[in-house]
Amino acid sequence: MKNRHQLLALLAVALILCLGMAFTRPPQQPQPPHPQNLKILPKDIDHASLIKIMHDFSESLGFRCVNCHVTKPNGDMDFASDAKPEKREAREMMRMMKKINRKYFGVKGNFVDVYMNAKITCYSCHHGQAHPAVALSHPEGQQQLPPPPPPGSRP
Repeated sequence: MKNRHQLLALLAVALILCLGMAFTRPPQQPQPPHPQNLKILPKDIDHASLIKIMHDFSESLGFRCVNCHVTKPNGDMDFASDAKPEKREAREMMRMMKKINRKYFGVKGNFVDVYMNAKITCYSCHHGQAHPAVALSHPEGQQQLPPPPPPGSRP
């Protein structure tokens, strides 16, 4: 009878310890969904690289996610949708940036490799604006350089 009480007490303590450990373990973070419909970015891109590139695009263009990505009726983003023309434009710009960096700076690899080692990025032309500047701006009051002298004349 005494052994039975000791066994029950031991089982109760073990149960309490197991329950305590189960409730103190941090909850598992859900894995982010694997990106869909990638056309320029590599299909096996890791989540951290994808987020870094998207944040860089956002800062370089002065954009928010909704500028290129569709918002579903429930408020969630539909990142896979190609409904917005801005997303197609962004892909063309990504191709252009990759081509420039490969051709003129010898940066090789997939888009992530090129992007992480790029000499020319979205920011190079956009400077945080949706549209790149088409001409140099001069501070007010400062004159532009005079035109070059005619051919054959001396300066």
